[in-house]
Amino acid sequence: MKEDLTAMKKMIAIDLDGTLLNTKSEISAQNRAALIRAKEAGYIVTICTGRATFDVKELLGDLDIPIIAANGGTVHTEGYELFSRITLDQEAGKRAAKALVERNIYFEVYTDDALLSPFDGKEKLKAEFDVIKSANPNEDIADLWEGAMTQFKQFGIKPVDDIRQIFESNEATYKLLCFSFDMNKLQEARDLLSEMPELSLTSSGKHIIEVLPKESGKGHALKKLAAHYGVDRSHIYAIGDSPNDLSMFEEAGHRIAMGNAVDVIKEKSTYMTKGNHEDGVAYFIDLLLKNQFHEKKTLV
Repeated sequence: MKEDLTAMKKMIAIDLDGTLLNTKSEISAQNRAALIRAKEAGYIVTICTGRATFDVKELLGDLDIPIIAANGGTVHTEGYELFSRITLDQEAGKRAAKALVERNIYFEVYTDDALLSPFDGKEKLKAEFDVIKSANPNEDIADLWEGAMTQFKQFGIKPVDDIRQIFESNEATYKLLCFSFDMNKLQEARDLLSEMPELSLTSSGKHIIEVLPKESGKGHALKKLAAHYGVDRSHIYAIGDSPNDLSMFEEAGHRIAMGNAVDVIKEKSTYMTKGNHEDGVAYFIDLLLKNQFHEKKTLV
């Protein structure tokens, strides 16, 4: 017998990269079908990602569900209706951009309409990658380069001559994403940015720093969206794989780690599903819909 959800609203919040998306950065047919089944069963299904809203919308196609994007910078309900947004402080963004340019670190700026990227971004990252490749001639690090190139495959990416100029306008910005193969340079940037009180830092990968407004984050946005729909924390199922999913986990009664998740996510989880290359999201959802979900901290 299916559980009656009419008096007990439930929400499934799902990260994208490394979670819902497979290794080709696509939503598989199995995962897409599982989202539809969950929605039809009465669950409120939402995407909770660091990607830009327009990029998520392109990935979802005609699947109309709430979207938490830019690590909580924007929240849209069904029908792509803007529910809330938190923008970067203009002066703080300007200081952060200046510091990153001075340290020759590749970064992107998220706005309402585009994902701004320096025109020479690929060349900058290629130069760093070649240094690493030369230092590790016997190691296969092709996957490292492919991971970096994922940034340039996102919908709405727009190369610009001087990325700092966005902070001279009145256009809303939601986050900066920094990427570098040079870990020393990245740590220097992290130390500097962490001293700016208007900003908070998180990460979706070893070579990435995500720079957000202090009051932003997936967790803050998920809490607001759940309150909007009348969903209690104990009835939120959050699925993720990376450190930037930790704040989302803090607001969820059920914390599902992907099989490919980093250790800190697995440690904070209440359940571990299969990896993103095995349609781990669909696997979990099907267990939930069949009333076969029992929390355990072991890999399936």
